[in-house]
Amino acid sequence: MKKILVLLSVIMLTACTSLRNKETQEQKYTEENMKNWEETISKEIESKAYISDLYGDENPIYYLRKTGKMTKKHYDFLKAISTKKEITSEDSEKFQELVDKYVSKLDRKFYLRDNNLKNPKGLVDKMVSDSYLRMKNPSNHIASVVATEEEWEEIVKFSKQKDLNEKDVKKLRKILNKFIKRSEFFDSESWYCAEVSERVEKLATLSKEVKKSKNNINNINAKALYVAYPNDFSPLENWGK
Repeated sequence: MKKILVLLSVIMLTACTSLRNKETQEQKYTEENMKNWEETISKEIESKAYISDLYGDENPIYYLRKTGKMTKKHYDFLKAISTKKEITSEDSEKFQELVDKYVSKLDRKFYLRDNNLKNPKGLVDKMVSDSYLRMKNPSNHIASVVATEEEWEEIVKFSKQKDLNEKDVKKLRKILNKFIKRSEFFDSESWYCAEVSERVEKLATLSKEVKKSKNNINNINAKALYVAYPNDFSPLENWGK
């Protein structure tokens, strides 16, 4: 009899604990969090995004609305919550679903399409001319560490041409996309010699992480490539589009 009572007590305790855990999970956001939805969602996105360019390096709410990830229906719901006297469990559940949806849509891989190269001839000219400088910079790092001999010869050949045709641009784009996949692409010292800024500092911090996914390595390097030659590419958020 005692054993049965003990067993029933354990079952009830487990059930109560499970219920409390479920309630805690469901109450991830307080009423205050939900009423201040702009701040809550912005903080969540900023904390989950590996680099700020995943939300356009701008106000997260503005980015979500601009890109259509936050629809008018979503916006109206969130706006209504801020003035609601009583927030229901259904409201809480929907709020959680929306935040999870926005965060999940952040994950993407930056890569170049032909239309993302605004000035391909100017780019190869700068890469080659800067590679001859004695002071460290992104171009001579790419030439000496990142590119294979054949890849760099191709870039030098492009720089000697009067202009680049469609086929040349496609070939250049493929070479650059190969570069940004390589873990050795970004070198903080070389980039600091070209630009001392907060964005380079952030790249340097991220590059020091021991464990990085292939996607994160790619995105760090894509950002680094854009930072090195900002006048020759479309904004990073448009890459791959």
